[in-house]
Amino acid sequence: MSCVKRSKNESFHEAISYQNLLNNTDFFNNDFVDFYKIKYLVDTLNIEGFIVKPNQNKTEKLPAIIFCRGGNQSFGMLNGYQLRMMGNLSAEGYVVLGSQLRGNMASEGVDEFGGKDLNDILKLIEIAKELDFVDEKNIHILGYSRGGMNTYQISKLTDNINSIAVVGAPTNKFESIKFRESMYHQVYKPLFGDTITNKEAYFKRSAVYWHKEINEPILILHGTDDNRVAVEEAKQLIDSLKISGKTDFSYKLFEGGNHTLSNFADERDSLIINWFKTHSK
Repeated sequence: MSCVKRSKNESFHEAISYQNLLNNTDFFNNDFVDFYKIKYLVDTLNIEGFIVKPNQNKTEKLPAIIFCRGGNQSFGMLNGYQLRMMGNLSAEGYVVLGSQLRGNMASEGVDEFGGKDLNDILKLIEIAKELDFVDEKNIHILGYSRGGMNTYQISKLTDNINSIAVVGAPTNKFESIKFRESMYHQVYKPLFGDTITNKEAYFKRSAVYWHKEINEPILILHGTDDNRVAVEEAKQLIDSLKISGKTDFSYKLFEGGNHTLSNFADERDSLIINWFKTHSK
């Protein structure tokens, strides 16, 4: 089935209220892909996002990757560096969609760090499924850091994804507090409450406690020198998956790898692309 051709100024989807081609700037100069900034509506909020797609004139529908950002609020927002990462993934033949999420200088609302902001990701999946150049049967999710936590959470909420991959993802918020106590006071407590009266909120953000509900194939990548999320969190989830008998998962712990594995970028990206290709229909 061939795709419907649209002009580069025409919106890809009715839920997208604003769309702007960003090519031919210092940050967006990949000859093989087109970068679009978008605004889309979620829960009456205007959310900023991006769509990156190969620019070759092909008619077949392409697989998609939902790229889940790290950080919180305005820290860790998708920037030129991360968009270049998305561009590299798109150059491999994928449509890549990413959200700034709610509650920062680009999007309305309040960041709940794994609360209602999950709706911003779910809406991107919905949009991806309905884009006329995306193969709705081949949608994957890639999450870095907080985005990895969100990726695990999203896997519980939808059956519209083929596989997931995470890099430097937290899996146990109680362990996160021990490793970086400052995160509790500066991020967790202000955004979703304390561990006493809001204990359940910490469980909801900790995949190790509900790993059996993750049905998709999982690729876990983590660096042993990660100074933001302890590698022990990845190990806890890996051990739990093994004990529960899950077979469709793989992992690699990079000796000396940093938080985003930028010091192993080529191998990281190769593993991710191969994982998604292996689990495409």
